[in-house]
Amino acid sequence: MNTPCTEEKKRIILDQETKMANRLALMVLEKPEPPFWASFIPMVFVFYAHKLKQYSSGLDEFAHNYLTLRRNALESAMAAKMADSVVNVDKLLENAGDMPPPAKPHYLRWITLLTAHYLLLLNSQGNCHATLVRSGYENKAAYQSFCACFIEAEQDFNLALLPGIEGEAQDLFEVVQKMNMGIASLTLHEAEMIFPPDTQALKSAS
Repeated sequence: MNTPCTEEKKRIILDQETKMANRLALMVLEKPEPPFWASFIPMVFVFYAHKLKQYSSGLDEFAHNYLTLRRNALESAMAAKMADSVVNVDKLLENAGDMPPPAKPHYLRWITLLTAHYLLLLNSQGNCHATLVRSGYENKAAYQSFCACFIEAEQDFNLALLPGIEGEAQDLFEVVQKMNMGIASLTLHEAEMIFPPDTQALKSAS
């Protein structure tokens, strides 16, 4: 089997991030549930059909916005890989747009961890996301350690952004908390899927 080129690894990473974004959107956004009798009343049915359309558009918009900073981070990691240099995180901060000053150090910590992870995967061997991760990280414990640090950094960054967002503070806090819990759940579940017990046993024996 041919070893994927760097561009193919980049596509694999982005595909995985897109899947995670779509799953997170389903966890954060509440799907409108029409009552069973709605289909018998045309105007009520039309109302819920419209709400479902808005929900579908909201899922796409959420995933798109969630991926924006990750796309930029991946492009920067790719550029660093091709130039055999370090990622310019200060440039990423500059391109991230306005954010509350207290959020900037949290962003820098988060984006540094993310670009280092991407760069590690781009330098690893594998033909899918799971094999790239297993190649890049020594074992499940090492990957879980990264995940724990990354989850904490992303949660801190998301919370630090709240003061700069317009809206009801409590509602925004609840949405961010739901998002943070979703990210943690998806990330930890992914680690379990990438390093199942039989894979760990085979890697230890080799």
